[in-house]
Amino acid sequence: MDKKTLLMLTLGKYGGYLAVFWFTASSSGYMPTGPFLPLLFVFALDNIRTYYFEEKLPSIVVPSLYIQMLLIFIFIFLDGSPVGGILLIILVAESLLACPRPNGDYIFFISLPGFILTSAVSLYTRSILSWESMASVLINCLFIFFAYGVSHMARRQLEERERAEKALEQLDRSRADLEKAYQKLIEVSKEREQLAATAERSRLARELHDTLAHTLTAVIVSLEAGKKILEKEPHKALEEMNKSQEQARKGLDDVRLTVKALRPAALESMDFAAALMGLARGYSGSSVDISYDFDESLDLPASLQTTLYRIIQESITNSIRHGQANNIAVRLHLNEQGLHLDVEDDGKGCTNLIEGYGLQGIRERAAAFGGKVFFQNRDDGGFQVSLLLEELPNE
Repeated sequence: MDKKTLLMLTLGKYGGYLAVFWFTASSSGYMPTGPFLPLLFVFALDNIRTYYFEEKLPSIVVPSLYIQMLLIFIFIFLDGSPVGGILLIILVAESLLACPRPNGDYIFFISLPGFILTSAVSLYTRSILSWESMASVLINCLFIFFAYGVSHMARRQLEERERAEKALEQLDRSRADLEKAYQKLIEVSKEREQLAATAERSRLARELHDTLAHTLTAVIVSLEAGKKILEKEPHKALEEMNKSQEQARKGLDDVRLTVKALRPAALESMDFAAALMGLARGYSGSSVDISYDFDESLDLPASLQTTLYRIIQESITNSIRHGQANNIAVRLHLNEQGLHLDVEDDGKGCTNLIEGYGLQGIRERAAAFGGKVFFQNRDDGGFQVSLLLEELPNE
């Protein structure tokens, strides 16, 4: 309830009490044996409830209304005038505005017949009961009924206003929560963008590393083979130089395509099996021999083909550059346990394995498909890279 409405109701209530006090004092005086004493009790109880019970003892508020109504009936009986209707009007209005329903309704339904009955008994004991005197009582009943109707509508407006205020508070809280969620979403979105950018840079770096490392290794091997036979067989040396030039061109095309689509050029122009054979042809004429054992009809998704191609490519490059291997065997087969890839060489192996960028790239590529990678030295010498992919992607 706003301050302006509360002030108006308070002024109306105390104005009614002053009117009853004045009328009672004028007609009956201040004798404690007359109606003045119950009037004082009514006034005192009303103020105690308003300024103490409602804040400190809310459970006493409703019983105090019924006690106040009983005191008003005593006043009406002792006073014998219709002025007691003003006290009932104050009680009905206050019970409806201050207490939750249906307490105000109960007080009204008791007050109205109680006022009529108490007034009739009071008039009867004074031997002044008549139609004229009862007409005055019934008119006061109309005022009580009017006070009930006005207070009832005011109560509904107050309830609507309280609901609207609660709805606005809830809306403000929801808006604040939504703003927090929005800010959190922005933060998460930025973090995801950063993670996506980092992942994309890592992926691009792996692609470029695998492409350039393989190409440059093949070029170096061809040039070294050409240097060895340059004096004895110059025409073969020229073939090795041409092969190196062709490897460099392919590597450049691969880099361009990698930047464009992150897919090897070999897989764009030929099938998976032919692309793998192309890796071996790049080392023909050198001391490196690469053999394959796999089912050429094996149907794999394009993304998995790219991953396997890059893993095989990096493994071959590592075998030649770091293991100084002369023979490399690549086996790829599918069984009930899943897809198996093994790349073995006869190089010098690795006594203290440190996973550099290439091996980390292999592990990350495999992890992207839920695969497991193992790096280990072979018992008979050399190094082995193994990949197990239990489930193939659906593409």
